[in-house]
Amino acid sequence: MAQNHYDWADGPAELDAHSLTKHEVLVGYLLRYFEQRTLNARGRERLRITLVDGFCGGGLYTIRGKQQEVLGSPLRMLAAVEEARVLINLGRTKPIELDVQYVFIDKDARALSHLTKVLNDRGYGAEINRSIHLMRDEFAAASPAVLKLVKDHTPRATTALFFLDQYGYSDVPAPLIQRIFSELPGSEVVLTFHVSSFATYTNDEFTDHVSGKLAIDIRSALGGKSIEQIKEDDADWRRFIQAALYQALVRNCGAEYFTPFFIRGEGSGHGEYWLVHLSRHPRAQDVMKQVHWKHQNHFIHYGGPGLDMLATHTMGFRQEFNGGFCFDDVAQRQSAEALVQQLAQNIFKRDQPVRMGELFSSTCNTSPGTSTMYKEALEVLVGDQDIVIKSEDGTARKRARYISDTDWIERSRQSALFSRPSGDQA
Repeated sequence: MAQNHYDWADGPAELDAHSLTKHEVLVGYLLRYFEQRTLNARGRERLRITLVDGFCGGGLYTIRGKQQEVLGSPLRMLAAVEEARVLINLGRTKPIELDVQYVFIDKDARALSHLTKVLNDRGYGAEINRSIHLMRDEFAAASPAVLKLVKDHTPRATTALFFLDQYGYSDVPAPLIQRIFSELPGSEVVLTFHVSSFATYTNDEFTDHVSGKLAIDIRSALGGKSIEQIKEDDADWRRFIQAALYQALVRNCGAEYFTPFFIRGEGSGHGEYWLVHLSRHPRAQDVMKQVHWKHQNHFIHYGGPGLDMLATHTMGFRQEFNGGFCFDDVAQRQSAEALVQQLAQNIFKRDQPVRMGELFSSTCNTSPGTSTMYKEALEVLVGDQDIVIKSEDGTARKRARYISDTDWIERSRQSALFSRPSGDQA
């Protein structure tokens, strides 16, 4: 099984360069999270949240093969909050206070000792046991105490972001995530799986053990194919994780919304980490997809560009993307084209008008498209007179930037597509 491969005995541990992407995603997501939460916060004076790093490490790393020191996730969280504090208050006459509680957990005593030293050296020592809580334990064992800390900090909203960058692939069972969402419905989880370790160590004999650890029936999720059959094709292995295993994970953890994409391994062109964002809110899912598109050179998706991205019948398309959907300009163009076609089909099949928010929330889990990309596709359909979009007061919407979640969308009687049977291509 995969073990903790970081050594904190003699200072900063070594880190692979592509592993930095996980930390960059965390920072990018935190900045966008605070921006979105405070965008229309008129009269709001304070935003409270708990940030939980379930596998925090020792705070500093050196890039493997280089003499370059980089911050670990706890220090990046702290720095991201300070940056967000400045950004969200630009132009505000009355600043919004960010009341952030941090919980850093690791089972490795040397990692916690090193992190404590780093926090003291960087001026955060006074906050330990105040806004910063350090726990030496397995994440699963520490979770009851973590849930209490979150509830005490935000008793009504119960808001927390869990960054669970586990060392392998079996340290965060689905029922534990389900408990997080059950007790803390305003929370979100960013979970990673080390795909290379999973592929290396997992075989048919080991599958039942891993299934028990994750509380997921892997044999059933993979559609009856043996592990060895799937591993014969590297891309096929990742496709099956993304298109099949994620469904079992989501089904068992209580998250209505999710994103299941891969962080690419350096130089290999294939995913080394599976990064899954889980939440109970479509807006949170949208924000995470914005981060994926921003870090386009680091992510890959083995599926389609439209509203059915994980269906097996779309997988043959990936050759057009030179080995995968890489969130690059080619993927952007393909997504734009697919969304125009498939959103038209979706709208035309409905008997009643649909709100923009409902259209997005009912389809976003199966699309790499952001809400902005949806609106741009709808603008094309409005321009072609295929659909009509109106605000609640009846004002016609023609431009993407004016479309809101409460607007109503319906097919146009003038559309050349209106009379086509629903099974035809839109």
